[in-house]
Amino acid sequence: MHDRGKLGRWGIAAGSACLFLLSVLLHGCGGGATGTSRDAGPSKTTLTVDASDADGDALQYQWRVNGGTVLNANASTTTWTLPDGPGLHFAYVTVSDGKGGYAQQQYAVSSDSLGTAAPVPVPRPYTAASVADFDGFTVRLRLQISPGDHLLFTPTGGGAPAERVVYVPDVLVQLYDQAIPPNLVYSGTTDVSGELDLPKLAAGSYAVQCATSQSAPINPCGSAIVGGTATVAPIYPVIKPDRNLRLHGHVADADGAVCGIQDEFFGIHSAATAQLQQSDGTALGSAVRVNRFGDYALDAPVPVNGSLQLAVACEGLQVTAGVPAPSSPAGYVSTQPVELSVTLANHRPTIAAMVANGLDGNVRGTMVLPETGVVSNSLPGALQFLSYKAIDTRLSGCMYYRALGAVDSCDAQGTPSGAITFDDWKRAMRFAPYTQANTEVSATYINKMDLNLVRQMVATKVDATHIAFYVCNHPGPQTQDQADVDAVLGVALASQKEVACVAMESTPSGGVNGGAPLTKFFVFGPDGGLLTSVNLDGRGEKYVPGACVACHGGSVHNGRFPEQGTPSPYLGANFLAFDTGNYLFGSASQLTEAAQSESLYQLNQLVLATQPSPTNATSALIQGWYASGAHVLDKTYVPSAWQQAASQPQAANFYREVVATSCRTCHAALASTYDWNAGPQVLNPARAQTQFCGGTADLALNASMPNALISRDRLMQRAQADANLQGLLQTFLGCSAPSPDPVFPRR
Repeated sequence: MHDRGKLGRWGIAAGSACLFLLSVLLHGCGGGATGTSRDAGPSKTTLTVDASDADGDALQYQWRVNGGTVLNANASTTTWTLPDGPGLHFAYVTVSDGKGGYAQQQYAVSSDSLGTAAPVPVPRPYTAASVADFDGFTVRLRLQISPGDHLLFTPTGGGAPAERVVYVPDVLVQLYDQAIPPNLVYSGTTDVSGELDLPKLAAGSYAVQCATSQSAPINPCGSAIVGGTATVAPIYPVIKPDRNLRLHGHVADADGAVCGIQDEFFGIHSAATAQLQQSDGTALGSAVRVNRFGDYALDAPVPVNGSLQLAVACEGLQVTAGVPAPSSPAGYVSTQPVELSVTLANHRPTIAAMVANGLDGNVRGTMVLPETGVVSNSLPGALQFLSYKAIDTRLSGCMYYRALGAVDSCDAQGTPSGAITFDDWKRAMRFAPYTQANTEVSATYINKMDLNLVRQMVATKVDATHIAFYVCNHPGPQTQDQADVDAVLGVALASQKEVACVAMESTPSGGVNGGAPLTKFFVFGPDGGLLTSVNLDGRGEKYVPGACVACHGGSVHNGRFPEQGTPSPYLGANFLAFDTGNYLFGSASQLTEAAQSESLYQLNQLVLATQPSPTNATSALIQGWYASGAHVLDKTYVPSAWQQAASQPQAANFYREVVATSCRTCHAALASTYDWNAGPQVLNPARAQTQFCGGTADLALNASMPNALISRDRLMQRAQADANLQGLLQTFLGCSAPSPDPVFPRR
């Protein structure tokens, strides 16, 4: 079978550059061996990757797919049995060199023309689960060396040293309530980002104790506010003067890459380690992991003029480097940190091609390649986008579904059992064919400024406390030309190349949220199966609910969904308003914006009905769009606070050109400190400089907004072609393009 035509933005003509995969919705790895009779049928697909290594290292392979089964062979060729029924499916390969070098590639295949029948689901009841635990708040803590310590790094090849914040992995953090005597409420260790995800806790201030490294003593290091607005709360370890050596540095491969990888979907967590030793190799403390930016910081009591070395290891690669002699006549003292950066003699593998073939040998599908010439290519991958509020795991995603009643149980690896299907959910929410005289509202469009997907949106209201939406997603156009727009809409309306359907409901769950409705998220594959993870922009798999709250908000959720106990499913999330100024519409009579204006109005009214307050940001936005009483959204709407900003004459233009296109719908749902209805005073110059412009010492926050790849790229593409827009960005945000991180590239 030849499948050589366009796959929307997954273009598959030879040599073409595809846009990033923007909505790959994934579940388990299907890593078991095939071997059924179906392997002889049309679903059998051979996957081959062509990879090489500049250092001549033997390569290792791991395979994952979004549906069907794949033989997870340690080989450059494997067999993928596609899932039954139509749909657009994705295969993934990770290639490693055994020395911490990794390369990954995605591949897309449509099964629409194979003629296999979609599975007929066995009905299962779906009802809200009984939840024992209280709602509470989740929080992410980030352990980092205090900004006052000014740790300086010298660029590779020389140059002026610059400061970088160092986030500290694998150290003990303890939380205590403020009772007398204090009670320990949680204890854990930080991850490779230096972060720690707390379970659901009651609002309040908690005393924190932490260490500076695995071998260091634990000491008070401030407090954590649970229930505040901070997405990640920084905590700072106290370094005692008797630990007189403070050593820090950067570890990277010869090609500049950070050694190792952190990938929840593949279950790979690999990072370099650094261990302080005497010159004879005697260890002076435990080995510490290098963080995800390639940096480390450790402290230890050492002889003031001792002869020391640092042992650095990354998987099968090990080197030692001498610690620089102290610059002070007093020897090593804690007030004078010492830098020691190490370059490893290794390069990442490279992937030249990946291909899928059917039984007849013909090519199926295409490699998914990044769009060329876009800003996002200079920013880091999976941990840059759609992870601002939470990074979940396969287990936490399954636990979220269990808390909703969508699965019966989860095993230790996060594999669900007793999962509902899309059909079960539709039956419970009274969507067709189970409407029971319920009215549905629908619209079809492309969200060009967000995910660039064809969206087939359907919504219904059973009663005031049961409102539900679902949207089935198909690839969007590679350009905004009307012919391309009409072509992908036609594919979607023919029910071809469906990626997945995302469902949301506003319904009660027992005593959760005081018995009031709460916002819930579900993802279903083309075969109707429930999925636990999502790849919204080709930057890596993100599990629910973290992938959802990145834009839909979570007033009580600022971290990983709890992996133990019976946690409440309440996230404090919201529905997004339908902002037609950021959509593309078809030219066919039933698909034009005018023809669908009433439906879009009704969809926005249903969103309004889900809001917990008639005056919150989303409610105010929708009411402002329709303030005239007409049922046509006012694309020129600018809140009065922006119109009346006399001291900033360009404020209204900035709102229209930047806020309206790239900020307001997510921030309204996030209920963040950036309530864009409030006017220019909402802007915090320092925060805008870090989170939009970047280039600061705070690596984890640099250029993190907009927190979605397409939103960031489209805004930058418009700015590159518009000097006036560049001026607006410079005036209100402090730059017109993101700056690189200090000293080292972001890889």
